[in-house]
Amino acid sequence: MATIIRDFIPLGRANRTNKPIDGPRFITVHDTANKGKGANAISHAAYLKSDRAAALPVSWHFTVDDKRVVQHLPLTEHGWHAGDGGKGQGNLSSIGIEICENADGDRAKAEQNAIVLIGDLLLQFKLPITSVVQHNRWSGKNCPHTFRSKPGSWETFIEYIKRYMEQNKEEDTPMTPAERKQLLDLQNRLAELEATAKMKIPPWAQSAMEAAIKAGVIDSPADEASRDFYRLLTIMHRKGLL
Repeated sequence: MATIIRDFIPLGRANRTNKPIDGPRFITVHDTANKGKGANAISHAAYLKSDRAAALPVSWHFTVDDKRVVQHLPLTEHGWHAGDGGKGQGNLSSIGIEICENADGDRAKAEQNAIVLIGDLLLQFKLPITSVVQHNRWSGKNCPHTFRSKPGSWETFIEYIKRYMEQNKEEDTPMTPAERKQLLDLQNRLAELEATAKMKIPPWAQSAMEAAIKAGVIDSPADEASRDFYRLLTIMHRKGLL
């Protein structure tokens, strides 16, 4: 995966909400709509810290180009990227990801980096593939226009994310016979320990128990207590403390 650079919008800026995200429950994909040379992820990180971005306000979580991923907001905070207002689920419950389209970059490679980033986020938050949505869903804007202008390209993008997840999800590995035996041995030992955790008064602790009751240390016989409890009473009795 491309290197992730954390370059957060400073706290206190108007486009840094510092308010908890609801979930997250969605991942919203955008295009930067900026084909200018040099309009890469680092350039957009600088833009998000500008007065112009704060005045709108606008903010999102990641910008992805062909070489790197820059993170602008913590994943615990919501941003202003979906265009559905202060109560909209796009803003409040989705992680916003912008994919660069600068003329001097490799758009195909940027999409590959986005596939890995999105796949990792879905695995991290245990979200289904249906959680990946276009910006268009929230505001009706023609975004991400690069996918929307090429029939089938969005579906292919989603399919690649699914494949990445399948290849990288953690799976339970079947136990070997030796590992299974170790587990059974541990279970048997645990059962033995549980059996001794509560036991009737053993004969060797009877006199100590009677002395403890007489001394007012306990009110009544402990019919079921641990071996350590009985041992402690016996030691106190033998030391003349009861």
